Amino acid sequence: MKKNVFIILLLFSFGMSAQDLDIYNLKKNSNFNLPDIPKDMTYDEFEILSTNLRIQDMAIAIVLPGHVHFKINEKKQGYYILGARGLGYAGWAYLSTTESSLLGTIASDASGISNGKPDTGDQIVAYTSLTLIVGSYLYDWIHGKYMLDRKQNKIRYKYAMKKARLGVSSINLDGKIYPSLSFNYKF
Repeated sequence: MKKNVFIILLLFSFGMSAQDLDIYNLKKNSNFNLPDIPKDMTYDEFEILSTNLRIQDMAIAIVLPGHVHFKINEKKQGYYILGARGLGYAGWAYLSTTESSLLGTIASDASGISNGKPDTGDQIVAYTSLTLIVGSYLYDWIHGKYMLDRKQNKIRYKYAMKKARLGVSSINLDGKIYPSLSFNYKF
């Protein structure tokens, strides 16, 4: 039986890319399509523009609090998330030192079946810890994705506006000034 499980795991690992957890692999960057990098684009802008959030980032964010925000250069938010998750784990550790556990306290409160009523303080610590752990993960992923999209759109808009400009000017013909409409496209 152990040999069969080992063979199945071995075949499964050969069939998948061990470096990427995505269902599909992108062979090109789908975030932008610029023929060349503008001269005044900074490396930070280029890095943000070429960043993808993938399923493996979602998995890393479970283990490393604030991973998504650190990846998109939102370090202050990343440290807040790290602190919130740390407080959640500290509450979990506190409950482990008492006679109850985090999941045991929540399960006994939800089911109504317990070997003695859990302390109200333990219940508050349990629910707060669980909320901090799960909430910080969801905030990291959802808010991080939102902020990345927003930053990428700002960069795209900034360089798209420099490429094409529509303007109103005037033409001087034979001493008379005529209004004109111009369209400039920079290469």
